[in-house]
Amino acid sequence: MDTLTHTIIAVGSIASAYYLGAYLKSKNIVEGVVGNMFDKLEKDGFIVTKTDKDGDKELVTISEVLATFNKTAIKKDKP
Repeated sequence: MDTLTHTIIAVGSIASAYYLGAYLKSKNIVEGVVGNMFDKLEKDGFIVTKTDKDGDKELVTISEVLATFNKTAIKKDKP
């Protein structure tokens, strides 16, 4: 493969990926897919999210989840 053919294939691939991304963003497909994936992961118990004041979901860090779990466990152990 000579350099011209390689350049045409590389630039064509990059341009195709760019225009596909721009098209998917304009149709809000990516936001729907990510939102559905977060909902499914949360329902199955793989992640924990909390809703902020704007109604957007944000991920909760593991340290916050463990702190809440430890507080709950300590309260259950005390009579």
